Amino acid sequence: MPRIKVRTKDQKVYEKIVAAYEQTVIIQKQKQLTYGHWDFAVFGQTDNNETVLREGYAEQASIKRAPIYIASLAQPGLANVNGISIEEFIDEDVPEKYKGLEIIHVDPLRPLTIKKKKTVPGSSRASDQICKDYEHLNIAVIHSPHESDWMVAVMKYLSECDQVFPDPVQEAFSRRSALHGNFLSMADSKPSSGQLH
Repeated sequence: MPRIKVRTKDQKVYEKIVAAYEQTVIIQKQKQLTYGHWDFAVFGQTDNNETVLREGYAEQASIKRAPIYIASLAQPGLANVNGISIEEFIDEDVPEKYKGLEIIHVDPLRPLTIKKKKTVPGSSRASDQICKDYEHLNIAVIHSPHESDWMVAVMKYLSECDQVFPDPVQEAFSRRSALHGNFLSMADSKPSSGQLH
């Protein structure tokens, strides 16, 4: 299962991440997975009764075609280290509320890339049309609670893919790792520290 450790500005950002993760609905999974590549269409409503649709992919990071299974910038318990900004993990289109988020640890490393983004009027009819447009394609369809939560929704989808189709090398690392727990947790950290596990 993917694990991500982030450092946030405050407790409210953490709560937004958890709420977005829990409220995400995965409407359709890919029918056939390509090793190291996950296609997705993620949509959510704006505050102005519009729907924003993003189409993109997550791809296993690699060095000279060898997959990177664990990208760790710090030992699990350390809090006073520099991470990488979320802007470096996501190709573009980082929501304002998540700017400044730092990734301390991510397993496996799968940067997210958006190929296409469009805004359509309405919410419920737009959702129905999006589902219809993608139902026969080999692409995941994900409904995020708000359009700005798209990246959290995609990470939830990736997490579910890994639970159903675990990677043998990643599983070998995980069995030996002391990092057991949920995708998001606050184990061994205080809210005031700004360190989220």
